[in-house]
Amino acid sequence: IIMAFVPIFTFQRVEGKMFTPVALTLSFALAAALVLTLTFLPAVLSFLVERYDMAEKHLAWVDWLREKYRRILLASRVRARTIFAGSIAILVVTAVLIPQLGSEFLPKLDEGNIWLTVQLTPSAAMETTRKAEAQIRAIMLSYPEVHQVSSETGRPDDGTDAKGPSSLQMLIDLKPRSEWRAQFPTKADLEDDMRKRIDVLPGVPTNFSQVIQDNVEESLSGVKGEISVKISGPDLNVLEQLASTTARVISAVPGASDVAAIKVGGQTEVRADLDRSAMARLGLNPDDANNAIATAFGGAVVGAAYEGDRKFDIVVRFAEDQRSAVDDLAQLQIPLPAGGTVSLGEIAKIDVRVGASRISREGGGRNVAVKANVDGRDQGGFVADAQSAVAAKVILPPGYSMAWGGQFENQQRATKRLEFIVPIALLGVFALLFWAFGSIRSAVLVLAMVPFTMIGGVAALGLAGLHMSVSAAVGFIAVAGIAVQNGVVMLEHITERFTEGEPFDVAVIEGAVDRLRPILMTALMAGLGLLPAALSTGIGSETQRPFACVIVGGVVSATMFMLVLLPLALERLKPREENAAQN
Repeated sequence: IIMAFVPIFTFQRVEGKMFTPVALTLSFALAAALVLTLTFLPAVLSFLVERYDMAEKHLAWVDWLREKYRRILLASRVRARTIFAGSIAILVVTAVLIPQLGSEFLPKLDEGNIWLTVQLTPSAAMETTRKAEAQIRAIMLSYPEVHQVSSETGRPDDGTDAKGPSSLQMLIDLKPRSEWRAQFPTKADLEDDMRKRIDVLPGVPTNFSQVIQDNVEESLSGVKGEISVKISGPDLNVLEQLASTTARVISAVPGASDVAAIKVGGQTEVRADLDRSAMARLGLNPDDANNAIATAFGGAVVGAAYEGDRKFDIVVRFAEDQRSAVDDLAQLQIPLPAGGTVSLGEIAKIDVRVGASRISREGGGRNVAVKANVDGRDQGGFVADAQSAVAAKVILPPGYSMAWGGQFENQQRATKRLEFIVPIALLGVFALLFWAFGSIRSAVLVLAMVPFTMIGGVAALGLAGLHMSVSAAVGFIAVAGIAVQNGVVMLEHITERFTEGEPFDVAVIEGAVDRLRPILMTALMAGLGLLPAALSTGIGSETQRPFACVIVGGVVSATMFMLVLLPLALERLKPREENAAQN
């Protein structure tokens, strides 16, 4: 079981933080149990055996169950080929159905709140943002499901976040689910209704997330969204066009929500294009005009004022009302080398344009991003459909590239690591089995029972309406260790009875029947112990449900198939000396 946990120990980043403690706890608990079983338990039993009757009690219902199991094994002998073929067919069908479950990195954890981000046009003033905030706040507070609303507008006080006056962030604290109206059975339904009411407001794009989820997503890709698409290239105008086209294509994919291209342009700026020919006739250099403009808008230090032992710079620049007027800039006087001045409007073309509000760089080049959230479907299937649609409709010019990231990137990284590590862990389990039995056939036979955990695990995920995720993968890893343990328990006892002189056929049937009780106990402890987690629906249960469902379902299917298939397979692999004796 500890060897089966090896893939979990190799997890990185988010999945490592979440599941490595589980594997460590179980591994240390198993190691401690092993030590106590070999040392403390025999010492305690040496005192108890003398004073109490420690013999195994024969219960009527257990004896009845053992007899039924014996009859099933005897009847299965004549239909062994049919049973093997049917079991393999069920396994193949299960493998084919796995893609139908959909995939995602991790299930969304309900944090009990909504973190609403609104990014208005970059040129929007603080007054405009405040008006939008008041309207959105009124909409949010109209829901009885909302407990309170707090908001932030503009740039944070600490200056660590590159936001401007057009940014609005709102924390919506929700009441307990028991107080919600029947029309909103899930949080997604509530968010959809809120989104529809806010979309009526012109120019107010929304992004619904949660506090922790938002921070994690932004730290992963720098974009506030589950899925991010980054387009890199040299020209900002081309990048902005590509981002807008990509956003429109992704918006048409089923399951897309809060799709938006991160604005690159939209910042109003005053631009002065210098006429170098006119400047040359007057003997002016571009630096002369640039220095005058920098002084008018940014200020220039022309002296110092002293107040006691304190020194203050004296700065000269335009008054605040003049710094926003194009006509005042045109009247700016530029000193001439030969004396006199000339107006800036006579040597430059001055106008108001829309320029870049932000320039993002990554890997040494410029890029723009498109963000999207997934609503009502699995993340892996959505990204696959979105990638196909974008590849068909968005043509990248030479020198431009596109990369998909966000939660999808985490899923791909974790999947590739599991594809590499899981075979190594299985090889380690095989080595331990070979060391225990001294037989390659026995080791392979026990490992052959592991895939049948997939039948119950996939069925449990489907019944619960869950997708394949890293959490589900951890469940399959854990249940594989339990399946191997049960196989070892049965095979070891059958081998022991055979080596003591029983005929092989008798040793197989009676050895399997003898181990029915401990195998069922192991399965019941694992299944019943995690059944509450598999059925829970409270806050925080989202990440543990796939893990628990897979173990509960996988233990059931692995136990059922192993109790029948392992004895039948053993009879097909009789020792050579036994076959020779029968002949």
